[in-house]
Amino acid sequence: MVIKSDKAYKSLTKKGFLDAPGDHTFLEFYHNDKLFVRTKISHGSAHDLNDFLIGKMASQCKLDKNDFADLVNCPLSAEEYLKKLINKGIIN
Repeated sequence: MVIKSDKAYKSLTKKGFLDAPGDHTFLEFYHNDKLFVRTKISHGSAHDLNDFLIGKMASQCKLDKNDFADLVNCPLSAEEYLKKLINKGIIN
């Protein structure tokens, strides 16, 4: 499995992730003004996220690789992602 870095960035920001300040590209997911998820994305639009990096980002987003791919590729909506986090007890 390979995902383009720029596609992951665009998709996650459309689903409510916000840019975090700093030297690297981090995205953060907040709910009710509380930080619940922080993930790092490789620099540059030409970079591919390989299986290892997808696994790391999936773990940081509290998902398995398949759910993370669905989050990036859009079958998993922002609302469904939030429900998954609630069902896992990450957000109460």
